[in-house]
This record gives sequence, structure tokens and C-alpha cells, in this order.
Amino acid sequence: MMSLHTRDVPTTGVEPTAMVRPQTSPETTETGLEKGAVEEAMRLIQRHIDKEARNRWVEHLEVRDLCPRQKVDLVSDLARLF
Repeated sequence: MMSLHTRDVPTTGVEPTAMVRPQTSPETTETGLEKGAVEEAMRLIQRHIDKEARNRWVEHLEVRDLCPRQKVDLVSDLARLF
């Protein structure tokens, strides 16, 4: 098993669990702008998947079925949204 080495960072004495934000419902935190961005991202992802499904002559694909280059293209397009 390979161990993960992280660089030495001084501790602040604060427990990591103390830094976690309290849970809030998505309805109260999501603004119209965020909701629109999420919907646009979903459309973009679906467009990439549909295009590749047509290229492979299959009815259904998932994001994990995309090749590494197609995933890079998808992430690049998503990055342009934000």
C-alpha cells in the first residue's frame, strides 16, 4: 500500500470538524443564478454524452464511458461556463 505524504503544515489547534459549515437545505442556499448554471452544465454534459452515443451507435452512455480525451473536452466546456 502506498502512503500519502503531505507537506508539513503547522496546525492551528482547530479540529477539522469544527471548520465544517452547518447543513442548510439546498432550496435556501441556491440562487437563481446558481440554478441556471447547474441547468446549463447538465445540458452541456448531456450534449457531450448524446454526441458520443450517436458516434458509437448506442442508445445510452454515461460520463464514465467517455474516453479520456472526451472527458477533457467536457471539463474544458464546463470551465467556460464559470
